[in-house]
Amino acid sequence: MELRIFSVMGEALHFGGRRLETIARVAWLPLALSMIAAMAAVFGLLSVIAGKLITFSDVPSFVGAQRLAVQNMATGFKNDPGAIWMLLAASFAAQTLLTASFMAPLIRYAGLGEKPAPGFIRAPFGPDQVRYVVSSIFGLFFVGVLVFGPLAAASFYTLKYVAEALAQTLASFPDPNSLHTIEVSKASDTIAAAGRSWIYNRAIPLSGAAPVALLFWGLLFFHFAPHNRPRAHPVGKVILRALTTFIVAAGMMLAAYYLFAEVVLNEFRSNATFLGVLSAAGAQFTSFDLSGLGEAIDFLVGSPEGRLIFFGLSAFFVVNYFSLRLFPYPGVAVCHKSLALGNTLAITRGWNILKLWVIVSLLTAFLLVIQVLVLNQLLLSLVLPKIVVLLYNATEVSTKLVNSGEAAEWVRPFFIWVWNLTKISINIVWSFFSFGVAAGLYGRLYREGEKAR
Repeated sequence: MELRIFSVMGEALHFGGRRLETIARVAWLPLALSMIAAMAAVFGLLSVIAGKLITFSDVPSFVGAQRLAVQNMATGFKNDPGAIWMLLAASFAAQTLLTASFMAPLIRYAGLGEKPAPGFIRAPFGPDQVRYVVSSIFGLFFVGVLVFGPLAAASFYTLKYVAEALAQTLASFPDPNSLHTIEVSKASDTIAAAGRSWIYNRAIPLSGAAPVALLFWGLLFFHFAPHNRPRAHPVGKVILRALTTFIVAAGMMLAAYYLFAEVVLNEFRSNATFLGVLSAAGAQFTSFDLSGLGEAIDFLVGSPEGRLIFFGLSAFFVVNYFSLRLFPYPGVAVCHKSLALGNTLAITRGWNILKLWVIVSLLTAFLLVIQVLVLNQLLLSLVLPKIVVLLYNATEVSTKLVNSGEAAEWVRPFFIWVWNLTKISINIVWSFFSFGVAAGLYGRLYREGEKAR
């Protein structure tokens, strides 16, 4: 079985467009409830932060409310951390359950041709929705708990102890003729003064990342074994495969290492809001006697570059490999009405994992470009405003002709509402299409797995 990139993408896009009416019928109510839940969560967070009830009369813009909530999240963690965590957890649960209520029937429609039950007001939650939720998070649970958790813990404490050793004070005797003249300095300062700070910031984190790099290399080496590539020679060239996968793994790890060092970490350090939220969350964990998590956050935020980069590399490559392997799982679980993996892993066997990455990346880029640039930046910011202003002026002039030169009071509010409803409607319709594309992709991957049977 071989994934055909443009065929899979075409079917996903076709399902989103061809079944838009059904998608809208199934998804409109859960989507509306999801928006209400998100709005309630944002204003709930603002209320906790301010210590009083905050409504639209205080902050008329929802976007402004979101910005204020993010900027002042650290204050909320200090004021009432329990309420903050409860609101975040409730919002996440509501979004997850409401999304599952329409994604599960749409996936069965795309994969099996089983049309969703009739009805315009529906937000069901049953076994199919449970399977969708479980299968969607199963990959993260599997990797985070069974694979990456112990590995991250071991690596974290190893690097932590190395940092503690380098932070210990050392006694030196600058005057060889006098043992009474003592200078006390840190090992890290001594290394930096000698021009070898790269040992502390680069070499040590890279050596700590070596086990993870080897694990990633091993995953690639066995993933591209001959039996996973249909047209490959059954014996294969082990040395060539080992060398090729090693070069690819090392290149990806090194590129990501310097990307984190030069771009991401500098952005985090310059973002006071981000650091404040992390510090407040860390303090909250410490207050619950979960000091390890609080120390971990302080360790990541205040540590030299290399240690944060190490965790980014570990999480990104190992977790994303398993996430790609398990990406088709929601479609398989929902269509099979079972949480058994079935042919999930067969779908991403061999070169198919790279093809699936290309498919998901291209679809995501397409949806984002259309929504952000074409719809909101071009259509709703440049083209349609001119048309609306033209209609507004024409309507205003026409009302002046019949009202002795006075413009009717209803014109401005009417066009304000029309314009805002137009913007909302366009984005909601595009959301329906995006949901349909995702469901179409899951349905097609399920059928590809059936072919592999």
